Amino acid sequence: MVANWNSVLRWIHLAFGLMLGTYFFRINQNIMGGVWSEGVTIFVSYVVIIVLFWTGISKWQLPRIMKFYRNRRNK
Repeated sequence: MVANWNSVLRWIHLAFGLMLGTYFFRINQNIMGGVWSEGVTIFVSYVVIIVLFWTGISKWQLPRIMKFYRNRRNK
């Protein structure tokens, strides 16, 4: 199976989304005190959220915006 950018972005977005979900699930369930170490919190706040934001925009929003402008220009 050949991987294209669409599937690569989807899997990156899903993997980092699972990381963020696990981070907040552990805090919410108060497992082992519900406190992450400082390094994990910094990693989530600087890396995971930024990667989720940009992969989400490039995967789902940019094609939608480009399609809107293309259809508007053709009318």
